[in-house]
Amino acid sequence: MKEFTISIDTLEKGQYEEVIMVKQVIVVGYGGRDIEKVEEHIAELAEIGVAPPETIPAIYPQDVSSINLGDKIDVEGKETSGEAEYVLFHNGEEWLVTLGSDHTDRFLETKDILKSKQACPKPLADVFWRLEDIKDHWDELYLRSWIKDEKGKRKYQEDSLHSLLPVETLLEKLKEFGYRDLSNTVIFSGTVPTLEGFVYGEKFQYELADAKLNRRIESAYCIKVMEGQK
Repeated sequence: MKEFTISIDTLEKGQYEEVIMVKQVIVVGYGGRDIEKVEEHIAELAEIGVAPPETIPAIYPQDVSSINLGDKIDVEGKETSGEAEYVLFHNGEEWLVTLGSDHTDRFLETKDILKSKQACPKPLADVFWRLEDIKDHWDELYLRSWIKDEKGKRKYQEDSLHSLLPVETLLEKLKEFGYRDLSNTVIFSGTVPTLEGFVYGEKFQYELADAKLNRRIESAYCIKVMEGQK
């Protein structure tokens, strides 16, 4: 297990800090709600050499050490990119929700998807919401991201959570795959489409926005290609 200090922003008590223990990390792939669009995406990836998943959604276990709450990550490959996702965590009492990025090595993805995800840290915001506070307007929440590269900063992703599997469905799928004890587990949900295809930038900024409650979780990180990989 690994210990992290997070802030929980609630409607009742406001914001307070809590120490959590993470025992496992799961990344969900192909987690879209519209199966036809998921299949279209699989076909598109197949054209560039990415093998289709064995299951839909697909499950990619990660090491707990991959979680990164900082503002910088080091990567080995030059072709890596972030993916804005909602993230679930059960603290022993209730489900919490935050924002994460399934940063992935796109070159390795054509050879081995699991290795492509394990090759990169998994950035995570340090502010969490109670699922109970947002479940009644879940589909209205928005994921957005921006990328910065040599062309400057521009929007990279934008879509509502209506495009992704709802929490109940995602948890049921995980149970079907044998994940029955999900306490102390960080679960990355799968991502929303990019606006212009993969971009390999130097900074990734992303947010989970709740217009109804007028709040958002924001985070950003710089991407450094390690020495000798440029």
